[in-house]
Parts: sequence; C-alpha cells; structure tokens
Amino acid sequence: METFANAVAYMREHPGTTLIVPKGEYILTGELARDTQKKVMEGFYGEDLERSIFNPQFKYDKGIDLGGLRDCRIEAYGASFMVDGFMEPVSVTNCENVEICGFSIDHKRKPYSWGVVTHETTDEEGIRIFTITLDDACPIHKDVPPLDLRCHLYQPETGETYWDPDCERLERIDEHHIELAIDDGRFGVGTQFYAIHTYHSRPAILIEYSKNIRITDVTIHSQPGMGIVGNRSEDIFIKRLSVVPSNGHHMSTNTDATHFTSIKGKLVIEDSRFIAQGDDLTNVHAYFHQIIKRDAPDVCYLQEKTPDGTHAQTLDYPDVGDTLDLTSLDTLQTVDKFTVLDVVPMHEEWMCKVTLDHPLPQNTHRLVMADVTRLPEVTVRGCTSKEHYARGVLIKCRKALIENNQFHNVEGSAIAVAAEAGWHEGVCPANVTIRNNIISENRSVEKFAGIYVRSDCNDPTGQTIRNIVIENNVINAPRCPYAIQLRNIDSVTVRNNVMTSQEQNVVITDCTNIYTE
Repeated sequence: METFANAVAYMREHPGTTLIVPKGEYILTGELARDTQKKVMEGFYGEDLERSIFNPQFKYDKGIDLGGLRDCRIEAYGASFMVDGFMEPVSVTNCENVEICGFSIDHKRKPYSWGVVTHETTDEEGIRIFTITLDDACPIHKDVPPLDLRCHLYQPETGETYWDPDCERLERIDEHHIELAIDDGRFGVGTQFYAIHTYHSRPAILIEYSKNIRITDVTIHSQPGMGIVGNRSEDIFIKRLSVVPSNGHHMSTNTDATHFTSIKGKLVIEDSRFIAQGDDLTNVHAYFHQIIKRDAPDVCYLQEKTPDGTHAQTLDYPDVGDTLDLTSLDTLQTVDKFTVLDVVPMHEEWMCKVTLDHPLPQNTHRLVMADVTRLPEVTVRGCTSKEHYARGVLIKCRKALIENNQFHNVEGSAIAVAAEAGWHEGVCPANVTIRNNIISENRSVEKFAGIYVRSDCNDPTGQTIRNIVIENNVINAPRCPYAIQLRNIDSVTVRNNVMTSQEQNVVITDCTNIYTE
C-alpha cells in the first residue's frame, strides 16, 4: 500500500502519467479494516450494526486512494487486490479524466458466511431439517447479527437460487454449523447457504466529486456493501465490469452492484456482467429533500431523509443555478420548480441552506425538493444480469436507454422505471426507451417478471411519468402472473414485444396517450 501511495503521489504531480501495475496478488489492509471486520463478525455492534459502521462519522481505511489525479490511467491487468478487512479498496475522488483498468477485488475472509448442506432429516411434521456445515474460513460467532438478514440458498446442480427462504427455523448450532428447517423440495444435500451480516459498508470503488471517469475490465468478487458508488460526479463510463462471485461461490457484493446519485452528464454501463449480488444491478437517482425550516419565503433548509443516509455518506446539496422540483411525497406530483440562487452546505448539521428564485408555498408539509439538474443521461447496454436480489436496472432520471441486455431469474422485476417515495429517491422518470432486451424467469413468483413503470408512493395520482417506449423485448415468464406493469404515464408506447406469462402480459392503469401493438 505504501508503494501504491508513493506512485499516486507522483501521478498527482505529473498529470498525464500512466501507472502499470504488474500481475500478481496485492494485499490491501489496515488496522481499522481488520478491526471493523472482526467486530462485525463477532457481533460487537449488536442490533444497531448498520448505523454503527455506516454513518458519516465512522472512520475507515482506504486501500488505493487516487484522489486528485488528472489525465491519468492505471493499467492493472492481471492484478488481484485481496482485501483483508472491511474498507474502501479503491477511492476515486476529486479526479478528472482518469481511467482504471484490469484489476479484480476480492476478500481474504469473505464479507459473508457460507456453507453446504451436509445432512438432511425429517421431523415429526414432515418438515425437512438440514444441517449446514460452514466453510472453515467463516465461522459464525454466537453474537453475530441475524442469519436471516439477507440469506439465500443455491443449488449447484440446477443453478436455482432462493433468496430470503421462508424458513421454519434457522439457527446457529455452533461456530461451524447451522440448522435450517424448510419445506422446499428444490434443495437438499449439496445445496449452498449464504448469509450477509451487514447491508451497507464502504463500496469497493467510490467515485465522488470527479469528472470523466472510466472503469474498464474491472472485476468485483465481493464487498461488504455496494460494488461501485458514484456520487456528485459528471460523466462516468463503465465497460466490461464484472460483479460476479469468485470460483466456487455464489455471492458477490452484499447489496447493489452499482449505485449512482446526483450525477450530471452521461452515465454509461456497457457489456458488463452481474451475478448473485444482494440487491439491484444499478439504481440511478436524485434525493428527495425535506424542507426542515425557513428563514424567509424564499430561503429554506433542506435535508435528505433516506433510511440509510446517502450511499456515499456525504452531504447531498444543490449547486447555484440548479433546478429543484417541488414534489408531493404522497402523490409524486410536481407542484413547482425553482432555481437555486445561493446555497450554504452545512456538513456537520447534515443539511443545506438554499436561497430560491421565488417564494415557496406557505404550507410545505409533505412537500420535498429534488435536484433535477443532477440527473444523468443513462445508457445500460449489452449487459447480463442473473440470480441476484431485488431489481435489475432501476431508473429514476429524465433520459435513459436500456437496450440489448439479458436478465435471468432476477429476484425482483428485471427493469424498473419508478420514483420511490418510501426511500426518498426520485425523481419521476421521463424519456426512457427499453428495447431489444431478453428477460427470462422460470420460477413461480407473484410479481411483474419483466418491466414495471410506475410512481411508488402512498397515493399515486395522475400521470407523473412521461414518454416511455418499450419495444422489441422478449419476456419469457410462463410461471409468473404478469410480464409488464404500466401506471401513471403520459405517452407510453408498447410495441413488437414477445411475452409469455400466466395471467396477463401487460397491465395498464392510469395512463394517457397509450399506443400498443
């Protein structure tokens, strides 16, 4: 790590440098990293684990800190960054025109626990009882966080994955054994079991306050949080990214493979693979900010209220000249638009003071503001996504193209276009084209297997989403009730799709200007 730090220091002083990293395994570690992992795995933080290690005050180690680079390239083909502990392996902050290529990220001790069903019996009521023998490298201590925080079963013979199984019983026997009682005939001896111990920690790669960043031919095998988090940056290009388990495993990142917030310019994800991560392939959004108080009719204090805080754990705030949408959190209807004349970030107070170009309404109860200037033009093209939790592509922006991708057995819907009031993530999308994608779901699941476009809030009203085109997709979900759900859209075109579902291929409600073929 000292060698990397010295090389990066040289690059800061010499813009335009290319750093060549030889093939080999490189250990990234630190005292804080090892201590954090030890405490998590021993249950030191108790039931409040998430807020203990995922907050702006929590101190953590960085592996390779590229902060401040200009016009540089890091070529690390064949390099494996093996992380010892919980940390942020690669940090790209305050950078411009930087490309990183070729390396992989994995963990010496996986940030999850896993084992194999080695014995099966049946109790008096006919419920199957499995004994899971844990891998020697990941014993589970008695005070570890709940085993069912987010767990799944994987059957290597069939390739089937079962997330959050409906267990009659899931309990620790000792450090190396778990007992699982479940009435499901799909699994037996040889089935693999995986359990994470925290949803969020630092990402494997952070991109923040940066412009024109390229990530090419990078592999992320594991991370105790998300794979790539991009925040308050402009123009991010990702090509041939692989967020996939390492050999012999069926778990990659604990949560989202990628997640992007408050981005400007272009965001492109191309020719990439996503397998067995604990949440979405990607989620692209701005934050809904609550109006905390007002100094004047046109001066207010804003604060994001997402359940976990921002995913970079840094303050989100608009810039002077940005446009803010004032939106009803209950209906997701836009009430007004404002231009920011002045802003004062208040990092310690976790809020910002904003001066607007005209007065707010007198009553702002349940009204929130979102920065629509910090929404990227998104392209997700030529990617493969399978056997992971939650959604595939989740879009909350005003221009996007999702094309030529393949989705197989994604636990949630493959493609979602939706603001989510419950998560305080917006905004209502517009101008989204979804075309030439192949979506397959061979399980029986109560869901819209392929695509949904809707406003997710308490009382979705009217047509808050605009200009959606869904064409030339194949959705094969013969055991699912529905293929596509469309709601709250003005101007939607659905044409030339081939769909198979159990009950109804397309469900359309509260939409206007509909064209179907």
